[in-house]
Amino acid sequence: MKMHFYAFLIGFRTALGRGLVAWSILGLAPVIGLAQAVTRTLTGTVTDADNAGLPGATVVLKGTTTGVSTDASGRFSLAVPSGGGTLVISSLGFAAQEVAVTKQAAVSVRLAAETTALSDVVVVGYGTQKKSDLTGAVVSINKERLAQLPNTNIAQALQGSIPGLQINNNAGGAEQNSVTILVRGRSSISASTTPLIIVDGIPYTGSISDINPSDVESIEVLKDASAAAIYGSRGSNGVILVSTKQGKNGQVRITYDAFAGIQQLTNRPNLLTGPEFYDFKKNRANTPGGSISPSEQAIYDAGTYTDWYKEATRQGYRAQHSLGVSGGGDKATFYVGATYLAVGGVAVNDNYKRYTLRPNLNVQVTPWLNFSSASQLSYQNRAGVSADFAGEQGANFFIPLANPYNADGTLAVYAWPEYNLAGNPLAGLLARDVNNTYRTFTTNSLRVDLPFVKGLSYKINTGVELQTTNRQTYYGRDTRIGLEGRGIATNINSLDRDFTLENILTYAHAFGKHNLNLTGLYSSQSNDSDSQQLIGKGFPNDVLTNYQMNTATLLTPTSNFSKQNLESQMLRVNYGYDSRYLLTLTARRDGYSGFGVDTKYGIFPSVAVGWNISREAFMSKFDFLTNLKLRASYGLNGNQAVSSYQSLATLATRQYLNGTTILPGYVPSRLGNEKLSWESTRSANAGLDFGFLDNRIQGSVDVYSRQTYDLLLFRNISSVQGFRTIIQNIGKTANEGVEVGITSTNLSRNGLTWVTTANGAYNANRIVDLYGDGRDDPSNNWFIGRPIRTIYDLEYGGIFRSADEVTGSPQPTARPGYVRVLDANGDGKINSDDRTFQGNLDPKYTYGLTNTVAYKGLSLMVFIQGVASVTKENPLEQDAVFTDVRRNTTKKDWWTPDNPNAAHWANDANANTFNINIYQDASFARLKDVSLAYQVPASLLQYVKMASLKVYASGRNLATFTGYKGLDPELSNQFGLPMQREYLVGFNVGF
Repeated sequence: MKMHFYAFLIGFRTALGRGLVAWSILGLAPVIGLAQAVTRTLTGTVTDADNAGLPGATVVLKGTTTGVSTDASGRFSLAVPSGGGTLVISSLGFAAQEVAVTKQAAVSVRLAAETTALSDVVVVGYGTQKKSDLTGAVVSINKERLAQLPNTNIAQALQGSIPGLQINNNAGGAEQNSVTILVRGRSSISASTTPLIIVDGIPYTGSISDINPSDVESIEVLKDASAAAIYGSRGSNGVILVSTKQGKNGQVRITYDAFAGIQQLTNRPNLLTGPEFYDFKKNRANTPGGSISPSEQAIYDAGTYTDWYKEATRQGYRAQHSLGVSGGGDKATFYVGATYLAVGGVAVNDNYKRYTLRPNLNVQVTPWLNFSSASQLSYQNRAGVSADFAGEQGANFFIPLANPYNADGTLAVYAWPEYNLAGNPLAGLLARDVNNTYRTFTTNSLRVDLPFVKGLSYKINTGVELQTTNRQTYYGRDTRIGLEGRGIATNINSLDRDFTLENILTYAHAFGKHNLNLTGLYSSQSNDSDSQQLIGKGFPNDVLTNYQMNTATLLTPTSNFSKQNLESQMLRVNYGYDSRYLLTLTARRDGYSGFGVDTKYGIFPSVAVGWNISREAFMSKFDFLTNLKLRASYGLNGNQAVSSYQSLATLATRQYLNGTTILPGYVPSRLGNEKLSWESTRSANAGLDFGFLDNRIQGSVDVYSRQTYDLLLFRNISSVQGFRTIIQNIGKTANEGVEVGITSTNLSRNGLTWVTTANGAYNANRIVDLYGDGRDDPSNNWFIGRPIRTIYDLEYGGIFRSADEVTGSPQPTARPGYVRVLDANGDGKINSDDRTFQGNLDPKYTYGLTNTVAYKGLSLMVFIQGVASVTKENPLEQDAVFTDVRRNTTKKDWWTPDNPNAAHWANDANANTFNINIYQDASFARLKDVSLAYQVPASLLQYVKMASLKVYASGRNLATFTGYKGLDPELSNQFGLPMQREYLVGFNVGF
């Protein structure tokens, strides 16, 4: 950890230089001046909504670090300037309040329970709106999840926190970027379903792990057609809006955050040990050539078995240091954030490092001209090839009767000498690997408030995203592939660029009870990707590794380039009458270069209405009702999420021999489709927002229906044409769901608060039509009336327990202990016609539950996340060891004549001749996060000139409750790296 801290200090000294010292001095100047001013003593009392004294509340003189905490009765005494000032009173679980003091000797302040105010401003895309004026389905993440939980990426903060937003971790690992994100389920079959991510107003195309959570101020998710329509085709799968931190007018503030902790495996397969594997292999029936090899016998006799999981894993770690400086004046504000993150995953040699620098600036050049800039400069180091888990050489499969090391302690090239098709699961540790990514993401805008029309403004918004990646890998002769290839080197260089230009015209006008806001947009976006790869094989030695390509026996160069352009126009009208009746009209026209010549453009309109019922006069008698709003929307969105050249027929290179000369040739590789166009989704949404008892109970309910047609679908065709698939606009799907989110302040008295936030969602999709003929496509597991990702397979029917059960069955050649396959159609034979529907791969229900209890600066947050009604295959139940038992397997209760009631079929190579897969309910509830934090009282911090100090400890993935017996019910690869459990401690301090 010390090395991480030193690296952080050195990096930031270079990045910020002497300017940081200057900002620090400037920030302390007002404090020094205040200390020299004439002061007087002010007393006061802070109470809650029930007039009970509020202990532990913080009272700070605005613009300074001077402050105290209230005593057990809620009383305080503070030295203030004789000329007066402004007090900022806050307490965990209560809304902060500012109080101006002049010459009075005492004040009394009542704090309200902290709830989301209807006047809160919400980012909605190309602007903001008050929450009370929203007509679409827009949800903001609870800021406590951003502040109190130390996340590696924003997906961790979002998971389980917003109804209708499903985030699934597909694999473990240090970077934790292998995630699937769905907003309101799955509507497309072949096209991408990933939502659009907008960072500071500009579409973001990079990895989600590149966004630094420490710099994030707020996150909003746009879910329905009306809310997402402003982004047209880009918003068909939902939109995630990320806004980064900005400077504020006032004293320069410096914050420093740091945390560090360890990672451990949450689970590991219960693999056979050396003696158990020896017995399994010796006793396996019908295994020609399955005898014990000499090296296996020698290791068994010596008792030197190998636990490959122990060799391939370690105790991981995660540490981060973040420094932020913000401030400004009337004309300009700034925020500079810098972060260093280092993660060592639970797999040996799985490392990830990220360095980020974020300078954000806002300048009011003149009363009518504003300039703003927000950028992130980042460097990611992913160097290192970790131990293998999933492949045939992986720790999940490799036999325990093998030795990973030579006699001299070096890694063996062949851990199993008699089987040279598998090398060593630890071979990656010997590879030389360089993997560096440099990324620049910057948004810059200029807003002009046009003087000739009040309320009219023009904004030009630009975004530039550049990423360069350098990857060099070398496998030498100390690894299997390196030995057999006499050294293998791979060099990859890539450049990804994305440019966005937006012209935005807005007009805002209020007259009487009417409020009108118009937004017009013209934008263009272009992105391209260029990569070069060179693979060399057969080198004279391993000394020069990747720097000897000129000496390779065989060089294989490849290059790839792709480019796509988007062009859009949008008009949005927001109208409100008396803040009671709300209307939003949106129309967007999008063009995409990847579609056919005459079908590049699509028009996507939407309409949304809102009714603030609680503001009607007849609702005044319902004192308990704070807020009640009805929303409805209907609209059309498009999806262009296919690669750049799908509408074109393409050629592939194919060399041919002319005499003794090899010449380059070309063959058709894909059929073109000149009519390829937009996949479109019609969506309807009805929502109800509510708040009771001064918003101590508040939430929303949404019901939606989506119909997607003209799917971008890869359909199978007859191979007589030379191709097996073609992409077309064909087919229909439907998607319905219900979402509920509730926040309840269960207790707020005498400084003790208890807040519960719960959300749940139901989503179901189905295929309505495929090829226009009402027929299913069993080859792709696509069935009309069924979910898009359904399981259609032969069904496990148990085990034949005796010869009598075999007699007369559809499996006459079976033996006792063999797998019984369900004869679903009852025709007396087992074939593909007996396949049945056994579940869905996407969950129908998702939920999250957060409880936060706070008292006198101490807070405890407990978060539970889960899914239900989902089915997954459990491959660990199989004995996929090949006929000669080249792999290990998990421990099972195998059938034998002496154990006829066993849970698993016999240890026999022919016991599962139909290769039946085992499917299990993968519903789970996970204790995802537990965080305990303590906010040190301001009365103690004033002696060390600190504005704030919080210390915390947190745990992640602490427990999982599920009936699934595989590696993890959330992971898509049950043979890959397991999920990691994590324990962290940290602090953040402000000056």
